[in-house]
Amino acid sequence: MPFAMEITQTGKPDVLFKTNKATPTPDAGEILLRNSAGAVNFIDTIIRRGEMPEGMMPDLPHVPGVEGAGVVEALGEGAEGFFVGDRVAWMGPIGAGGYGTHSLIAAPYVTRLADTVDFETAAAIPVNGMTAYHMLVNLGSAAAGKSVLVHAAAGGVGTMALHVAKHLGMTVIASTSTAKVGYAKDQGADHVIDYRTEDVTARVMDLTEGRGVDLTLNPISGDTLKSDLDVLAPLGTTVLFGFLAGPSTGSFAEDLAKHFQKSVSVRVSDIYTYFINRPDQFGADMATVFDLLERGVLRPQVTSLPISQAAEAHRRLEAGETTGKLVLSFD
Repeated sequence: MPFAMEITQTGKPDVLFKTNKATPTPDAGEILLRNSAGAVNFIDTIIRRGEMPEGMMPDLPHVPGVEGAGVVEALGEGAEGFFVGDRVAWMGPIGAGGYGTHSLIAAPYVTRLADTVDFETAAAIPVNGMTAYHMLVNLGSAAAGKSVLVHAAAGGVGTMALHVAKHLGMTVIASTSTAKVGYAKDQGADHVIDYRTEDVTARVMDLTEGRGVDLTLNPISGDTLKSDLDVLAPLGTTVLFGFLAGPSTGSFAEDLAKHFQKSVSVRVSDIYTYFINRPDQFGADMATVFDLLERGVLRPQVTSLPISQAAEAHRRLEAGETTGKLVLSFD
């Protein structure tokens, strides 16, 4: 019987309950997938707590999960390029239902899996891999010989960013907490800064001999935007993609103007902007990202729990007890 872990009311992790579900039918352009694994993301926990920004909270009951991997079970009219039985990975919008046995996903957001890639590993890739790749390549003009500072480098996106940046020939500086310094080194960072014990700005400038970095990837915001601007090299770019420390502080007059003669830029990145507005390009990039996975460039660090332990997965993620990616398995 098809089922899902569902949120019927907001609250602590234990509000996730198993509920039987009818198998949906794909509309035109959609693919019905039977999930073997679904990944856990911070947005799932934010929805569960009822803390989404005004106007963005989905209606309850709600099945979390915006990415997963499994097998094609049925095709809607016009969903070309796939066959029933294909092994695939996918990324979807809020409401895609990755914590359930079945998801309906539009064809551009589904990509084939090599037989050598297991479902748990594949489920860990779409959101983090696409976020990292999009910020580095499409927004950050990453290239061999350039340098990048990756904040929260031991997280899911951070891990993927380290892999992609090193693959592209960049010099990678990772910033992380004391307990995760060794992890960041193992993932290929050229230099690792312990932000708890070191001055990140001073250390970056020392490592770059006063020049600064060409790119920073920042999911923290708060007052870190100011320090990122300080460590940018001429023509450098800061990409903000999260608010772990709250909204960014500062102003154009006081902060950006200070660096006017460096011609720096600040970008913000919500992967769903790309997802919604450039579906074909998004799909092509996702195929590239999964090619990097098949070739061993991407090496996601995956912790897999059975779907029945979805509440425990949320608890671990919110407690900061994880490195890499948490995945829920249906098998």
